[in-house]
Amino acid sequence: MSLIRDGRARASARALFPALLSAALLALSCGDDEEARIRKLSEELTSLRHELPALQARVAERETAAKAAQDELAEARGALRTSESRIAEIQREVGAHATDPLLFRMVQEQLLEDDDLEDVAISARVEHGVVTLSGVVPEAELGERAVKLAESVPGVVSVQSRIQVAGENPAATTPR
Repeated sequence: MSLIRDGRARASARALFPALLSAALLALSCGDDEEARIRKLSEELTSLRHELPALQARVAERETAAKAAQDELAEARGALRTSESRIAEIQREVGAHATDPLLFRMVQEQLLEDDDLEDVAISARVEHGVVTLSGVVPEAELGERAVKLAESVPGVVSVQSRIQVAGENPAATTPR
């Protein structure tokens, strides 16, 4: 009985041999592709691991620089707030003590000291801290400069411009 079983097993094995051989060859051929793929991935992994410390150092350097920049920005913002507060405080104090005649002298001084405006006749009038400028200038930029100078005087509430540009239609200029 054991011979019959051994015979059947051999016959089954012989019948399965071509299928097993094909499967083994297929597995070997797939194995070559997989092995090549694994080698390629392994090389890439090794390369990336080699580059990693330099990238980590670069990120750490950038984070340190960003932190320093944030600290400097916070410090600059604090200084800006302090300056703005002090400017407002000084303007309130000057406004409380500035009289129209004093403001007139300060505006005239600004206009006369400006090199760009030395050959231009601009007059100023001050009422209740409001400066009104008038005159004729050769270029619009000079009129704008005069307005900015008057606005820069502490205690000036606002500036109205009646400055005209030579050669332009007086109706075309708009008071500021």
